[in-house]
Order: sequence, then structure tokens, then C-alpha cells
Amino acid sequence: MRVFRIGLARFLRTRKEAFGGRGGVVASGRWHTEGHPIIYTAQSLSLAALEILVHLKQTQAVEPFLSYAAEIPDELILKPQSYPPRWKNRIEVSRAFGDEWLEARVTPALRVPTVLAPGEWNVLLNPLHPEFSLGWIQAGPDRFAFDARLLVRKKKSAAPGRPRTP
Repeated sequence: MRVFRIGLARFLRTRKEAFGGRGGVVASGRWHTEGHPIIYTAQSLSLAALEILVHLKQTQAVEPFLSYAAEIPDELILKPQSYPPRWKNRIEVSRAFGDEWLEARVTPALRVPTVLAPGEWNVLLNPLHPEFSLGWIQAGPDRFAFDARLLVRKKKSAAPGRPRTP
């Protein structure tokens, strides 16, 4: 399965940095708790971008981003038939599910649903699994830029009864 990763250039300058799992050690995510090395990837470049956009604060300057593409052997991706009830609404449920997978080291990759686009998938990678390989990375680092229209800040509306000035 081809997967994609986008991240801040200052953290993902090399393939080793991009796929080392450091981010998971310093911060929790949807599918893991802080302290676990993990790499989040997406089934498409557009989904990877959406996963970044949802976390960007549009009031801050956007830093440079890099993207990577990797090819994960299908037989190494765990594709559960179901996920825990309430995984979408209770983040502690999805985190416990991911933490259990990371600690068990059953497979180097786990396919999980994304909250942002129903029917699409993210693929989590466990860099501590013995079968994990940086050799899966097929492309990158490549510069990635968001279309400016996606990052436009909303203008403050005029006070009631007052026309907006151009």
C-alpha cells in the first residue's frame, strides 16, 4: 500500500527523521499516547494534507513542509475487521487501541480510519517493530506547499449596522 506523510520541514529533513517516530514520543495523537514512537501516514497525499490542516492555527505564519511517499508491503499491515466502540468520540479509547498494537509489536503497520474523511484510512507505522524498514520510503523529502486559499484567515465582520469598508 502506498502511503504519504507531510510534516514541518524543520522536523523531517531526512528520511530517518521523518520515519523515526520522535513526534509520538513528545506528544499524544488520535491513536497513541505520548511516549510511544509512532509514524502517522495517510492513504493519499490529499488526506495527509487534510490531517495537517486540521491542526494548523490560521493566525500563525505557515512554516515550510516536506512530504514523503512510502510503499508498505500489504502483508505487513494489520487491517482490523472492527475498531473499539466509540473510538471517534472518546480519544482515550482510540489511544488505548493504538498503544496496545504498538506494545504488542504484532505488525509494523496498522490501518486505522480517519475521523476527517469517512471511508478513508491512515496507516500507523511502528519504527520499533523488527520488520519496519526505511527502505519502504520511495520518495522524499519533497517540498509541500498548501494552496493559499486553504489558509486564508477570516476577516472580522463589521459591527452590526455598520457597512464594511474595503
